[in-house]
Amino acid sequence: MLALAPIYKSEGYHCEIFFFKHGPMEKYLPVDCTIHFGDLPDLLRLIDSKGFDVVHANSTDWDLGVSAVRNMGAKLVVTAHGWIVPTWTSANCDAFVGCSKWLADDQQPLTDLPAKVVLNGVDVDKFKPNENTAATSPPIVAWVGRGTAVEQKRIDKFAAIAPALRRAGVQIRLVESYGAEKVAKVAPKAARALLPVVDFWRAVHREDMPGFYQEVAASGGCVVSTSSFEGLPMTLLEAQACGCPVIAPDVLGVNECVDPAYGSVLYEFQMQPEQLASLVLETLNDTKQMEWRRKTCVPYVREQFSMKRMAQQYLRIYREAPYSRRKNLANIQARARLSPFLNWGDYVAYRWSPGNDQYEASRKLAELGEWKLASALARTALTTCPTLFVKPKRLTHLIKAVMHPDSSTSRSHTTTCV
Repeated sequence: MLALAPIYKSEGYHCEIFFFKHGPMEKYLPVDCTIHFGDLPDLLRLIDSKGFDVVHANSTDWDLGVSAVRNMGAKLVVTAHGWIVPTWTSANCDAFVGCSKWLADDQQPLTDLPAKVVLNGVDVDKFKPNENTAATSPPIVAWVGRGTAVEQKRIDKFAAIAPALRRAGVQIRLVESYGAEKVAKVAPKAARALLPVVDFWRAVHREDMPGFYQEVAASGGCVVSTSSFEGLPMTLLEAQACGCPVIAPDVLGVNECVDPAYGSVLYEFQMQPEQLASLVLETLNDTKQMEWRRKTCVPYVREQFSMKRMAQQYLRIYREAPYSRRKNLANIQARARLSPFLNWGDYVAYRWSPGNDQYEASRKLAELGEWKLASALARTALTTCPTLFVKPKRLTHLIKAVMHPDSSTSRSHTTTCV
């Protein structure tokens, strides 16, 4: 998002970014981009006050009720970045995109919209090799990711090979925004194994990441990934764009941007720690091949994963949305899959919980006299979970909110996006 915003601005579009929660990376957000924090009513107020044409959201924002923006007159474009959410159809969004082919393919049977593919892109003007970076010794092996996301990022697998790498004289660096203390709460064994052998374990400002990858490359080192799956990993693309080879598992998402033909290494995810450690060391010790890897991975990313290509593809989707339905019965099928009679757990998770949150927010807004927002949320709650309104009290609120004279969402549009 932060890389797309300046491209949109350079082409004359107004762009702002909205977050639903604060986090450890907040201090690294750029000061030259308008950024908001708040809840769903705050997002609707923003859209209403500034007349945004497009809201571009993560597919997991379904739980936060983001589909309500359509009832404020904005188009909703949804991108899946690693997780399948079985709810998105033409009834609640205007376009659905996967950041990798596997995500689009897996989501397609669950939606009546054409699941489009827009591969994640890298700012290749920022992430690029630097021939002036001083060479260092010994080589650096870096792990970059969220250590607290143990099931996905599998920091425990990296912890299993780190001591062997250190014994072989390799520097080990972890770029990880949550820190050892928080990782220790969810992966205590991994944290204990890593702490004695890592050279540093901390977050790195995004502006400094190109320099970090360039230093790793200059040392003759690499980035090692241990993820069990990815949407399409930005870290591995950015590393390669800086001339830093990658050693990564042959898993979904990763194998769409890590290609042995272009300088990096894929390994079997189930490879034993001692075998993986040996693979890393053998790769680093082949200095001639490492030189080829550093030179080959750069044009691969520049040609196939540029941020400008990504921006242009999304702008086309913004203009062309909404897309026509692919299957007339898809919305009925989607509701059947999440029916309280057939799948109570998913019904509660994907229908009742977000629908109830939308209803409660609508009710509170009505009490404040914000009938336009209350109406938008009440209508969205009806689409999300019609069974909520079996109760007369809720049905009464729905009718009152929809029929209230101040509930109109009509407005003049501007060419903007968020």
